[in-house]
Amino acid sequence: MLGIDLPAQQTRLDHEPIHVIGQIQPHGGLLVLEEPELKILQVSNNTSRVLGIPAEAMLEKTLEDVLDPFQVERIKAGLSEENLDLINPTKIWARKKGDDYAVFDGVFHRNSDGCLILELEPAVSRETIPFLSFYHLARASINQLQQTSNLRDFCQIIVKEVRKVTGFDRVMLYKFEDDDHGAVIAEEKLDSLESYLGLHYPESDIPKPARRLFCSNWIRLIPDANSQPVEIFPTDNPITNRPLDLTLSILRSASPCHIKYLHNMGVGASLTISLIKDKKLWGLIACHHQTPKYVSYELRKACEFLGRVIFSEISAREETEDYDYQMKLSYIQSILIEYMSQEENFIDGLVKHDPNLLDLTSAQGAAICFGDNFTVIGETPSEEDLKFLVQWLKQNV
Repeated sequence: MLGIDLPAQQTRLDHEPIHVIGQIQPHGGLLVLEEPELKILQVSNNTSRVLGIPAEAMLEKTLEDVLDPFQVERIKAGLSEENLDLINPTKIWARKKGDDYAVFDGVFHRNSDGCLILELEPAVSRETIPFLSFYHLARASINQLQQTSNLRDFCQIIVKEVRKVTGFDRVMLYKFEDDDHGAVIAEEKLDSLESYLGLHYPESDIPKPARRLFCSNWIRLIPDANSQPVEIFPTDNPITNRPLDLTLSILRSASPCHIKYLHNMGVGASLTISLIKDKKLWGLIACHHQTPKYVSYELRKACEFLGRVIFSEISAREETEDYDYQMKLSYIQSILIEYMSQEENFIDGLVKHDPNLLDLTSAQGAAICFGDNFTVIGETPSEEDLKFLVQWLKQNV
């Protein structure tokens, strides 16, 4: 959906190291901590605004110098858990100046270099969303899914439910085909917006680095496509002497190319949910808004939960549909072979009966070239155009 198909530019995009971009989005803050003392090694350059402390003054401090000891002890206890998802998000209160406190959703992860990263997003609510809310959200959707008869209807329910929960102007389900090109197979949107339903996009549309990140980080928010990114300070991690790996970061700044794409589409904010099947990227739920829009971490996780639970239902239905489709093709193939054996001209067996060649290929038209003769069925070009096409195929394929 980036609309990029120039080979030279595509080669560059396929090797763009966007996971070490060294920038985050400005609506939050980032701290890189050395365990076990939780010494601050790197910060985002906006800590003056976020925490009331300049970036340079943050370095070499410990987290206890920034937060009160009670919070730090609670955080250390949580970090001892093997799965950091158990403590994410952690409500964090930081005194900025005097009695001025800021409340954040603190999200922890360890990157590929073993660095502990704390990301701070403004908390829109001091309450947490209980698990039962997640359950009922998914249960209501699954009840609708069980009443549908095909994969497309399944996907339509997903985009409808995600749009209901998030309030985005447009929600699409984008499915990757076997050759890695993508198609919009479901869409829920404002009536005033142009529809993208049924549009196809080439493999080059989503570069390989972006696909890898979608597999690693299942949900991605850009609340303001017009915001200016914030640099990480210092650029290189003082322990690894390398740029910071932000693969799992929730605040990582988007690629400039992706931001340009959002601008070209008139998108002010986006939310993307990955759909993974057999450890591969099956598709994406893409949410677009015309103006900036912030979605809390917990609501994003609710959407991710919804996507995972419902997608497990979709995967099962897709496999059933694939099996039924293969059985249908095998039946048509055997019938066509029988028709061909019965006709004096075997080509008549492909075009004169029901089912015919179009049913086998799901095409609107077909032309059979045998010697210098053409036999056509359905909607086809003229015979002159077909001759030109056959010559082109002989020379190029």
